[in-house]
Amino acid sequence: MAELSCDICGRTPVRAQILLEGAKLLACARCMKSGKIIHRFDEGEQAKEAPPPPSPMAASEEVVEDYAKRIREARQKAKIPIAVVAERISEKESYLHGIETSRLTPTIEVARKLEKELGITLIEKVEASSAPSAAAAKKKFSAPTLGDMLEGGK
Repeated sequence: MAELSCDICGRTPVRAQILLEGAKLLACARCMKSGKIIHRFDEGEQAKEAPPPPSPMAASEEVVEDYAKRIREARQKAKIPIAVVAERISEKESYLHGIETSRLTPTIEVARKLEKELGITLIEKVEASSAPSAAAAKKKFSAPTLGDMLEGGK
């Protein structure tokens, strides 16, 4: 199996999985500083395989569609400034503002912290269908890296 490359610049070897703008990416040593490190691979170990996808019939958790409205209304009802909520859940204020304005989708981890802090429900269990989704079909396609897009596909 071919060695995995950095999703940002295309270099090998991959050293970590990071969270950047709400997306989980594989990153090389240089690019892993660009986001929050989720998992760092051991120095001698390289990422040989991506984690297996969830089984098609398994229940998964998703953030509800109207998350921004629920968060904003709960925060305003409790009369808590966004800066205070950000501090209490250890997230950046700008990140929470992006979530409240629907520009960003919260991760499951952040959604859980917001649920606990504001006393609301943001995560729902979704039963996967047996038919492959459009997202699953796209995963089979080897998409270009961000570096490829920046270089114009050289």
